[in-house]
Amino acid sequence: MGVAGGGLTTSRSGGFHDKMRPVQSPGPPPTGGERPIAPPEPSGRFVPPPVVYAPPSAAGPPASSEAVAALVCGIGAWCCFPPVGFVALWLGTRARRAVRENPGAVGGDQMALAGMILGGVAGGLFVLLGLVYAAVAVAAAWFALR
Repeated sequence: MGVAGGGLTTSRSGGFHDKMRPVQSPGPPPTGGERPIAPPEPSGRFVPPPVVYAPPSAAGPPASSEAVAALVCGIGAWCCFPPVGFVALWLGTRARRAVRENPGAVGGDQMALAGMILGGVAGGLFVLLGLVYAAVAVAAAWFALR
């Protein structure tokens, strides 16, 4: 609650039925970047400094739909179907190219990269495990026919 004139504000110092009294608002912060600690009131109670919030940051360009799809496919490659990881690689590459060509209009570069990493690792492990499975099957068949 503000009181007109003099830059004074009012605050409650204690219980519910205490009277409102004016408190001098603190000045601007010092140039060192630190806010001064408010001096104690005459009654000895501490009055915290006002909370200063940072201004909202400007949002970047919206994420490319291909970047979102790359991330979804990369996660899906780990959860459901590993060959979808190769689709994540393809979509992520297309999304990152679109971000490079239109930096102010298209975003989602990091999202596309995350999808590419997830999909590439899942797809690579799928191929590697497939090769190991095939090698074991061939070796088992060869030893069975001997």
